[in-house]
Amino acid sequence: MALPHLIKFVYTHGTDEVIRRGKKIHSIGFAELAEYDDLFGSAIFRVKDDTYSTFYKVNIQRIKDPKNLSVRCACPYNLGDICRHEVAALFQLQDMIDKGRLKADDAKYDQRHTEVKMKLIELKTLRMLSSQEVFEAAENYLRGNKAKIEFAENETVKATLQLDGVSYTVLIRKNDERNFDTSCEYLDEEHPLCLPKIIVFLQLLNAHGSNYFDSIRNWDKDKNKLLELYGYSLKDDLTGKFEFLYKEGKPFLRLLDPSIKRVAPVIPLPKPAYMMQAVVEEVEEKTEDIKITKRYGVVFNFNKKTYPFFTVDIVLGEVTDDADAFAGKVEKLDISRYVETDNVHDQDKNVLTLVRKLQEAEINKYISRNSPFAGIWENIIQSEDDDLPADTKELMTEYLFPKLKKLFEETTNNPFTYILPKGKPFKTGNLEKLVLSEHEATPQFFIKKNSHFTITCRIATGIMQYELKDNESPCPILFLFNHQLHLWKSYDVVEQIDKFHPSGSITVPADEWAKSLSEYIIPLAREYKVEFDKSIVREVKDGEPEMKLFLLEKGEFLVFQPVFTYKGYETRAKDRDEVVVSQGETVLIVRRNRAAEIAFIDKLRNLHSNFVFNEDNQSLILKGTDVLRNNWFFLFVDAMKD
Repeated sequence: MALPHLIKFVYTHGTDEVIRRGKKIHSIGFAELAEYDDLFGSAIFRVKDDTYSTFYKVNIQRIKDPKNLSVRCACPYNLGDICRHEVAALFQLQDMIDKGRLKADDAKYDQRHTEVKMKLIELKTLRMLSSQEVFEAAENYLRGNKAKIEFAENETVKATLQLDGVSYTVLIRKNDERNFDTSCEYLDEEHPLCLPKIIVFLQLLNAHGSNYFDSIRNWDKDKNKLLELYGYSLKDDLTGKFEFLYKEGKPFLRLLDPSIKRVAPVIPLPKPAYMMQAVVEEVEEKTEDIKITKRYGVVFNFNKKTYPFFTVDIVLGEVTDDADAFAGKVEKLDISRYVETDNVHDQDKNVLTLVRKLQEAEINKYISRNSPFAGIWENIIQSEDDDLPADTKELMTEYLFPKLKKLFEETTNNPFTYILPKGKPFKTGNLEKLVLSEHEATPQFFIKKNSHFTITCRIATGIMQYELKDNESPCPILFLFNHQLHLWKSYDVVEQIDKFHPSGSITVPADEWAKSLSEYIIPLAREYKVEFDKSIVREVKDGEPEMKLFLLEKGEFLVFQPVFTYKGYETRAKDRDEVVVSQGETVLIVRRNRAAEIAFIDKLRNLHSNFVFNEDNQSLILKGTDVLRNNWFFLFVDAMKD
């Protein structure tokens, strides 16, 4: 499973350098929570810069809604989607939620991957991340049984144990943040640590102490760095020359032979000023004569045999005088190595950076970091004939989609985009022109009734409509038709499209229709346009909402939350204009009366000049002092009765 959505947001929108500096700010403790509102899912952090003694305010909105999470910082950074202060605030917020310091009543834990925020095996933290019943059950288990430790090295422990006749495998390892990644198939959605994990942690703590994972860490890399100071490595014979001492679990180097001296670093001598000036003048003269005659091209290669069934490559070639096409053969570049970009078009430099992020090595890094097999993903041998697990596909989609969206934005009007059709070798003659469409693809669903029910998916792009079965792309992440490539509005659409891919339709037996209607179709209709067979639709009405107003006390504020109900269905602010209500095997379609809803809210807003309107959930907020001033609340109650 993926990381919690706050951390997903960080890795999806940030660069390696921004994430690194944000982690540094978080680890030092320069991110402090100033305000937190659980009702509206918002938080304000006070973050100190890691370079200057400057504090910035970071606002985080809609924390519990992964689709609409927003982060805003007061700093002037504008080179990317997210700054280091926002990264630090998100890491701090996720850390506080994981440790139970903030309310998270609706949190559900998937034991296949949970992260435990502790550096050592701490009894207090183990109690906090499980229940009292689970902790006592683990202690009782260890009085007469033991978990079998199958693997314990390089900060990773794999153990198996029997519970109620069922065998469970527990995997625990230290991650890059020096916290614990844990995995087990045991079902417990209420706590970060389930019973088998607590048993293994307690067994290791009782037998080896809290520093056990540091004691099985491979310190070779650190030892080599210490030896490099003297020009040695672990491959050399160190007898009588060096020895390693351990203090608090970390290695320290002790020099035994005093004749061995440190290797002095070679510092290149600076060139005289007159030579540097000459070099600068020569470069400037050459720059004036340089004319860009080569361009990079982007190739969507659909010859990959495993998911996502395509790769993105870069080619280099001479361009025509009009600079709108390649003049001859092109060369495929190996962008895993250094590529010279001094005499390259500025747009091509951005494209090269984006395509590098879409390479298989980068995808594997993301999966290795976020999957239950963190750290060993690249060592798993995957056959080309085997389909990837659904969780792995989901992680790939999460990683690829925002990168592809940026690539589309950069290359929408770029003439150097191509497609290599499936089954053709990578040759210049096989590359075909490709247009990256600026119109996002949106799915629409049509339901037809015969002896069974058929749900058909169609795609709308701009003013055009296509059948999903017309998709020439083998990957559900992209929609390809007639040399035009479209991207979905959001990566959540891919999950729905994958259910219909590649035929474009789903058949539901008549005896299963009522269940499918309530569990799948009705939730689908809240997000997308769904057209029903006339025989299924009971009636269509222009709805008149039942209006309610809930009052919620939140700190020093009173929240006025309007609720509009149509035929027993409560609507949200961002729901579709048509409300679909299930009635057995038929549906009732009610058109929301937006005018009546807005009129009711406007009447409320006019009752007090200090009302603050929240557009996200259409609520009104008023300070408690304003509520009680001049008996306003009693006048408000009389107005609501009228």
